[in-house]
Amino acid sequence: MDVKINRAGSSSLALEEDPQYELQTDMQTFDEFEKLVAASNQLAEPDENPSQEDKVVEPLSSGTEPSSNEFYVPRIPNPKQPPSNAVTLDYKKRSVDFWRNVATKKRHSLSCVQTKSKKVTSIRQLREWERHVAEGGSRYDKLKALRLETGKQFFLAKQKPHIVKDMDIRRWAVTANRTIGLVGFTASPDWVGKLKRYYGIVDRKITKFVTHKYIQEAPQVKKTAEECVALVRSRISDYGLDCM
Repeated sequence: MDVKINRAGSSSLALEEDPQYELQTDMQTFDEFEKLVAASNQLAEPDENPSQEDKVVEPLSSGTEPSSNEFYVPRIPNPKQPPSNAVTLDYKKRSVDFWRNVATKKRHSLSCVQTKSKKVTSIRQLREWERHVAEGGSRYDKLKALRLETGKQFFLAKQKPHIVKDMDIRRWAVTANRTIGLVGFTASPDWVGKLKRYYGIVDRKITKFVTHKYIQEAPQVKKTAEECVALVRSRISDYGLDCM
């Protein structure tokens, strides 16, 4: 904690608060921003869970850096062999629907499906895609959906602009997962850190200058606020919201 002397001669304290985050972009819509980010992150795999080989321990960071003490080293994909994860859930659904051929209740052959969907390689793959569609997507599909929804919420918040912290990013992700339904997802610090690196979200430390009087009066202010909240709740309980 730093001590500063103001012009009036009284000392003030510099308090470092939790970092808030900035989004460095001039894009008007999230879709435009996402396309730009995707084009500049050809080597990144933001929606994959890092394996133990992908985790590299780094020294403990300061409060202004990502909260995780591990960072993700992306694997370099083979440019001649596009990853199967590039297939969207909508593409899988269209391929499976054509394969099923519900109209005649007679499934199309693999070769017939491949004329319509070039990324289909086998019947086994179609069965796997069928399961993904029934479950609302594979784990990869759901992780991508979570990233997109959380990134969109961050983009919209910074357009206001609103102050955004780690707890906000985690809250958006957990809320989105209530609809997406990825089992076991907790929006861990590792996931939050990876999302911030992918979107180029930078930390900005906030320093707030306060007087000794502010520090001394803080407990009383907090107590008064709590008493006010308790009083309002009791009145609502006794008389209802309409009488407030």
